Amino acid sequence: MGNKGLITEENILIDFNIDSKEEAIDKLSELLVDLGAVLDKAGFIEDIYERESRGFTFAGDYLAIPHGWSKHVAKTSVAILKTEDAFIWDEGGNLVKLIIMFVIPENAEMGEGLNMIGQLFSSLGDVELVRKLLDANTKKELVQLICDYSDIQ
Repeated sequence: MGNKGLITEENILIDFNIDSKEEAIDKLSELLVDLGAVLDKAGFIEDIYERESRGFTFAGDYLAIPHGWSKHVAKTSVAILKTEDAFIWDEGGNLVKLIIMFVIPENAEMGEGLNMIGQLFSSLGDVELVRKLLDANTKKELVQLICDYSDIQ
């Protein structure tokens, strides 16, 4: 799986018991700090919520895609959280079970990492992929599905 480290099993949390958007964003942010992608968790979370305030990140079909550019991001990365039970994501009462967070350094130039993010982001418009991701039971399955559908090589 030659996705240059953008999507690996280490970037994925699976079967967590999450009750809120805040808890999900906190867990994903913590994971990104542990992976060295985020330098300052508190500052990063502030930037993510600022982006959340400007538009919806609920994508339908139990999928949310919080994302943003931040000075607290060291490298373009993706973090994924998949839960067994759905929880309310937003004021509209939309339910999610799969959260895919995209993070990009504030001054990032177009390059391979951003191109891969774009490919992955585009592939999430495929309802069949989202359903398969929701049905996947292992991190390995999630990585394989994402790489296959987004053509990240």
